[in-house]
Amino acid sequence: MMPFDAVISISGMLVCLAGLVHVVIAYRQTTRSAEPDPQRVKRFVESAPPIPGHLLYAHQDRCPAARPSRAQKAEPSERDPKNREAPR
Repeated sequence: MMPFDAVISISGMLVCLAGLVHVVIAYRQTTRSAEPDPQRVKRFVESAPPIPGHLLYAHQDRCPAARPSRAQKAEPSERDPKNREAPR
């Protein structure tokens, strides 16, 4: 028969292992529920009202240097990620 200390140590390890399995399962369920649904995001973005012009250009009225030139308006930069985002 095993000594009493060995039984306690082995049972403690088994409890820790069961706890680890429980935590991993719970973590997987929370990360799965936090993933955005692409269709819902698309519907949300499409249903958003357009941004009024006076809000879009309010900063540009105060700071003329922030206004894009006509060349920038005609040819958007390929490296600029703002051109690919949905308006907020």
